[in-house]
Amino acid sequence: MNGRLMRKITFFLFLMLPINSFANDTIDCHSANSDVGDSAYWAEKSIDLFAKNKFEQAVKTVDACFGLFSYAAVVMQKDFNAKNSKAPPSGKVNRKEKKKIYANWAVNDVSVALWAKARSLEEMGNIELAKIAYSQCIFLSHGRAWDPKGWFWVPAEDCVKRGRKLIE
Repeated sequence: MNGRLMRKITFFLFLMLPINSFANDTIDCHSANSDVGDSAYWAEKSIDLFAKNKFEQAVKTVDACFGLFSYAAVVMQKDFNAKNSKAPPSGKVNRKEKKKIYANWAVNDVSVALWAKARSLEEMGNIELAKIAYSQCIFLSHGRAWDPKGWFWVPAEDCVKRGRKLIE
């Protein structure tokens, strides 16, 4: 499959993801804290709900706000791909690298939210939808997530591992 066709398929999948029965209009997608951007608030909320085993609510949260942030993430990732940009590091990084990683806000936040959605769907037994969410997460290979323990991890790498297990 050529690269152009693959990009079109991926973009189509991104457009289709929020169209499912979990969407909920009562979820606030905007941060009340001026120090936390809207997409970061959304991603943090999604991860928090997943961590609390509130899987259906995590999926609803991702779906409710996905359309606000996904386009920027896809454009950012496509730009990285077009320029053959080296992926940001993971693990512990210096202040300069941390600042560069945070500049990729859309790819970071959307990849984390998709990871939380995919994991939640898998926990709920919705394997086919989980596969789709994992594949979308994998596309955002430049996304990084901050672990409160002091290091960055790569949602796409975990999505590859978990998605592969669902296919085998």
